[in-house]
Formats: sequence, C-alpha cells, structure tokens
Amino acid sequence: MTGISGWVRHWARFGADRPALLADGGGRTWGELERGCAELAAGMVAVGIAHGDRVGGLMRNAPEHFEVVLACARIGAVFVPLNPLLTAGELRDIAGDAELAAVVTDTGFLPVLGVLEELVGAARIFFVGEVPEQARGLLELRSHGALGHDLDVHADDPLMICYTSGTTGRSKGAVLTHANMEGVAASAIAVDALGFRDRAVVTVPLAFTGAGVSFAIPFLRCGGSILVRDSFDPARLLDDIEHRGVSFVGVVPVILERLAAQPDFAERDLSGLRVAKVGGAAVPEHLLRTYHDRGVGLVNAYGLTEGSGLNLELQAHEALRRIGSVGIPLWGQEARVVDASGRRCAPGEPGELLIGGSCVLKEYWRDPVATAATVRDGWLHTGDLATTDEDGYLRIVDRSKDMIISGGINVYPAEIEGVLAGHPDVVEVAVVGVPDERWGETPVACVVSANPDLALADLTAYVADSLATYKRPTRLELRTEPLPRGMSGKVLKRELRSALVERMSTAGAGA
Repeated sequence: MTGISGWVRHWARFGADRPALLADGGGRTWGELERGCAELAAGMVAVGIAHGDRVGGLMRNAPEHFEVVLACARIGAVFVPLNPLLTAGELRDIAGDAELAAVVTDTGFLPVLGVLEELVGAARIFFVGEVPEQARGLLELRSHGALGHDLDVHADDPLMICYTSGTTGRSKGAVLTHANMEGVAASAIAVDALGFRDRAVVTVPLAFTGAGVSFAIPFLRCGGSILVRDSFDPARLLDDIEHRGVSFVGVVPVILERLAAQPDFAERDLSGLRVAKVGGAAVPEHLLRTYHDRGVGLVNAYGLTEGSGLNLELQAHEALRRIGSVGIPLWGQEARVVDASGRRCAPGEPGELLIGGSCVLKEYWRDPVATAATVRDGWLHTGDLATTDEDGYLRIVDRSKDMIISGGINVYPAEIEGVLAGHPDVVEVAVVGVPDERWGETPVACVVSANPDLALADLTAYVADSLATYKRPTRLELRTEPLPRGMSGKVLKRELRSALVERMSTAGAGA
C-alpha cells in the first residue's frame, strides 16, 4: 500500500463516468475526481507545499473538500479539518498548534480569516468558489498540469490531524495515517457490505471525524457515490432517500428524531435505505421501534477520533434484542474492558474500554506525554466506561470524566439519561454532576421540554421503579432552548456543568 489517492486512480480506470460525488453546484465523476486530485496535487507542489506540510480546510461541505484531501494524500501533505463552528480564537489555537502551511476556505468564513492570514499569510489562503478581490482561488492551483502518481507516500505517513472536540478539555490533534484510513475503510466495507452501487448522503460538516473519515473514507475505497449537502434539512433528507437513490446514511439520534417528526414521515418511501448508521449517542428504544415499524433497521455504531471514528458496531437485526449495546469490534479491530490495574473485567463489571488494531491513531500531534498516557502497549485507552455481556457485546456505561461520585458511590449519567428519555414530556436530556456539601456530588437533570410545568417530582415518580434512590436527580434544570452540542452532535456537558456551578455560586453568595 502507498497512499489513499490510489483509490480514486483505481476507480477512474474502472468506471470513469460513474458518479463519485453529487452536489447541487456540480458533482464529480470518478474520472473528474481523479483529474481534480491530480491537478491540485501538482499545484500544491508548485506553490511550495511539501511532504509533511499541513493544509487546513475551513469550508462548507463541497466536492472540493475531497479533492483537497486526495491531493494532500498524493504529495504526502497532511490535511487538517477545521471545525466551522469554532471562534476566531479557537481557530488561532488549532492553526498555530498545527503550524499550517496553507488553508483552503470559502467566503462564508471571511469574518474569522484574519487570524489565519496572520499565521499562514494571505498568499497561502485559497478560496473555493467565489474569490474575494486580491485573494487566490483554488482554480489557480489547477494550472500547473497534473500529478498522476504519489510522491514517496507510505502507509505510516500522516494523512490527517483531527482535533478532538474538546468536550472535556483542551483539543488535541489526533494524527491519523494512510494505514488508519485503509483500516477504517476495510472495517466499514466488511461490516456494512459496501459496494460501488451504494450511495451515501452527508449532511453534517466533513470537518467532523465521523463524517470526513469514518463515513466518507469507506466510500472512496469501495467506489460508491456520495451526495454532498452543506446543511441538514429533514424534508430534503427524506427526499434524498426517496428520490435520489440514497442507500446509506450516517446520523446522530437527534437527526432521526427530526426526520420522524416530519408530518409526512409515515408516507415516505424508505425502502431504498439499506444502512442507517447511528453514532454519537445511545439510540433510545422508541427511535429503534419507530424506524423498525417503517422497515428501517438502525445500526448502532461507536467510535472516537483517536480510533479513526469507527470501532464497534451493533447490526440492525440485533438492535431490539440488545437495546443499549454498541456491539462488537469491527474487522481488524479489538476491544477489551479492564479495571484500574489492567485486569480484564468480568461480564457486567464496569471498566475502561480499550481499543486495539488498525484504526488506532499514530500519536497526538507533538504531544508525546498525551500520547503515552492514551496509547499503552498498542491499546487506545478511550476514557469510556463499558461493560460486556456473556456474548462479548459491549455497552457504554459513561464517560469516565462524566461519572458522578455521590456519597462514595459511582453514578453513571448515561444510565439516568436512558431512563429519563422515555418520559413523554422529555425532548432532550443530559445529566451532569454538581458539587454537593453532603454527598460530594449530586446529579442534575437538564431537560428540554415543551411542558413548562414539568417538575422534578414528575421525573422522580417516573424513575422510581427503574433507578435506585442515589441515582435519581436531585434537581431539574428545565430548558426551552436545545442542549448545547458540539459538531459531532454530542452534548457539551462541560458547558452545562459550568453554567450550573456558576449559578449555584452566585445564588450562594447572594444568600
């Protein structure tokens, strides 16, 4: 194996006229994608971007995203996806840490480009689509011929630096190699039986590892096609499934909720949807049953940036029989659950989930201390608490950093959330721990509800038969606005917790 740009070269030979990317502004056949990759690769070399240089991508979803990634792959450069939701200050931190040599962007990000210009220079910022006055366009790079071969690229060379979401602390750059991409592609193709006749639709930013790596990379490998959308619209997504030949979607539960809430959901033809993969959070039972009743089985997937975004999967035919499980390791990967001493936990005993195999990151970018703490003896320490059952199927109990210790007893927010989610008045829920003088910490339920009269007593009565007393929330934070979420769809519990603690401190000072 050399670099992953060989994949597009292969499919350009075996199906040059077949669609690779579809988009409203113009898609790409496999032949056109190969040509775009080759021309951008030559242009990057011409402007001095070399093997190992980092190229940032700050753009809305577009076919050019794939061309830039593949061009980087061809010359041995490293693509750094930049979260489009970040502030200018956050972008400065990441771009400075990665020491970007160039940035590809679009005019939608003009308000924050000043900090990137300071770091890389205006001459190294290239625009997709409309080009502002005195700026440089991506088309300019296409005027230097075409580079049809890899430039000394090896399997262990970095291809991407994906910065972690930072939901529990400072973002770190996970270095993913060409071999990692081969690993995640092989895993997904094997478990989901992906082939060149499959068509996926992407609606979340490709800067998110779940979209740009574990979702998109397998389709570049198997020769399928990707319908590129720059935003999520529930009615349009249903149209894409019904009328655009979409056979594969990768979503988070909140997207499924919004699809099911469409007034014509029951009449939509979903028969072409072969794989509906759900990640980012546990799939509530009511969603499993809603889609099962429409003939759509949901595949529950687990992955993290440091594991190339896809590590465990529960097949659709197991979903209702193993509710709450995230399945077993994919092909080429391993998993184990261990206690603090490294001993493998017995079935049902909580411990830390470790991941091994082809998808584990090479390192954290220029952070050997964090790398040594996270990858030990080849095993990725996820920080997630999990259990196995007698058949080896895994269940995520919680994030170790989210775990609440109340009165010396471990309390797992995910367990509480799973029960509260079944309450008819609960639209969204997140449970966080806050300081408590008596117990050390106590659980607080942050709930989005359309019922303004929902009270803690209602929730306490609802969970009485399901949760022990020490697991029941002692406080209800009723919200009308959606819970804060990162780009991956995960609730930003750190923000919730900080706001709660600050209000409690202010109230205490006022007393």
